[in-house]
Amino acid sequence: MFDHEEMAKTVTEFHLEIGSVPVSVTGIKPTPESWSLKEIVGHLVDSAANNHQRFVRLQQDDLENFPGYDNETWIAAQRYNDYGWEPIVALWHLYNQLLLHVIRNIDQRCLENKWTVGGDTVTLGFLVEDYFRHMRDHAVQFRQRLEEVAG
Repeated sequence: MFDHEEMAKTVTEFHLEIGSVPVSVTGIKPTPESWSLKEIVGHLVDSAANNHQRFVRLQQDDLENFPGYDNETWIAAQRYNDYGWEPIVALWHLYNQLLLHVIRNIDQRCLENKWTVGGDTVTLGFLVEDYFRHMRDHAVQFRQRLEEVAG
């Protein structure tokens, strides 16, 4: 069902891209409300952590009352701008290597298991596909932010 090669390519290409960014621009916020490059990648670490739980738990059963994710609260609490760029990049990359492994080994019979949160219901299969759509969307945001802060 999943295009594992395309998923791995997405991770590899974005890892190469973020690894080549000058550290000096990674913490710059063009406005107080916008995310820095560190915060964008930190958000993707958060996404990996939250989805890791969903990918595993949804292979056991449907999920109800499992918390969602408030990105602004997580970004503020973790203070990614006060953390090193290289560790954030390494954590993102290694976490996604693990998730690629988890996804390759998902029990196909569980793909229709459902997570209900905030009145919405989605399947495990949808969450896996959406995880990579979300990553690609933030890769575009990352490139735009890099252009803003590095010119």
